[in-house]
Amino acid sequence: MTRYAVYLERAEGGLCMAHVPALPGCMVRATGRDEVLDALPGAIRAYHAWLRDHGEAAPGEAEPVELEVAGEVEGTGPFNPGDAAALFPSDREPVTPEEMEAHFRLMAHARADLLALAGGLCDEFLDWEPGGGCFTLRRILRHVGNAEEWYVSRLMAPESLPTEWQDDEGMPLWDFLEMERRTALGCLRSLSAEERAGVFYPTAWTSHPDEAWTLRKVLRRFLEHEREHTAQVREVLELRRGAILADLHTARQDLLAVLSDLDPSCPDPVCGEWALKDVLGHLADWEWFGIDGLRLMGRGEPPLVEPIEDIDAWNRAHAAARRGQPWEVALADLHAAREALLDALQALAPCFLGQKYPFPWGGEGTPVDWLAVYPAHDREHAEELAALAGQRDG
Repeated sequence: MTRYAVYLERAEGGLCMAHVPALPGCMVRATGRDEVLDALPGAIRAYHAWLRDHGEAAPGEAEPVELEVAGEVEGTGPFNPGDAAALFPSDREPVTPEEMEAHFRLMAHARADLLALAGGLCDEFLDWEPGGGCFTLRRILRHVGNAEEWYVSRLMAPESLPTEWQDDEGMPLWDFLEMERRTALGCLRSLSAEERAGVFYPTAWTSHPDEAWTLRKVLRRFLEHEREHTAQVREVLELRRGAILADLHTARQDLLAVLSDLDPSCPDPVCGEWALKDVLGHLADWEWFGIDGLRLMGRGEPPLVEPIEDIDAWNRAHAAARRGQPWEVALADLHAAREALLDALQALAPCFLGQKYPFPWGGEGTPVDWLAVYPAHDREHAEELAALAGQRDG
């Protein structure tokens, strides 16, 4: 059994944050003390898995976890940028150069995770506004870099900070993050033995001049902060996935509502030479086509599926292949194609959602661009069918 000392920060309103000093960067926040302690064993096991994923030694999956609340601090929080953060007894322990390098290695793992998730995203994704008070990904990533400056400034006089930090807002995002990390580590490596053991009360750039800082607290916050915002980046990407899922669902429900007003047995053309069941087959064929491309993008590959030089000829050929297909079969295939499309979207790793790929018909776009065709396609044919239903009712 592995036993961990846990420190709690409790804010007004019950919000609570738990920290595990023996596992730098492992923390949980929840709406109450009991809730945070209930969630902590799972977070610790996830941290162990994270260590193993990065080649670090860690307890096995089946190792029991035992917690000991070693201390509680009240009056910090509510854990927003600029709020005071607690200094725990464990944060007062001096840091050796070897320990500092071990922390830096963990910080490199956390940065690798962040870049693997967000490093390939196009500008449109970085600047997408989720709404509901969520920041854009670009703002989150800028905040990560700026926070590293701020953490280092808790231990060093303003005049001794790197000159690169004085005019860094105009730097390209990824260059900015690389520079911030490189210079921050340089500053921390330059600390003397006395500074690595000292307690600091910085007054610059803070609303809490009585807040105490140490190198160990800074190293802890580096990891906690980046891991927390990496999870936030993942949440924003999932919101983007949710937006396209919602659009797909709404457009399809509207299409099915129109179909319910039409007689499926009617052989009359409803779209050019196509009968109603031919329209269903046409919609399904395009979704099966799109699934192949989406699965390729889910492997980080361009969607170079079946090239289509003549879309009209492609449509005619696929319609001819389905000729004679009963309505029930066409409708079942439409539902099957949509389920497969949704499964392929759900299987897509978040890091691929906002990467751009060359498209078979020219230009380039993201998987979200690829999928945006399908709600539009449903709406196009739903409008045609609704107009037909209105004519027949008239």
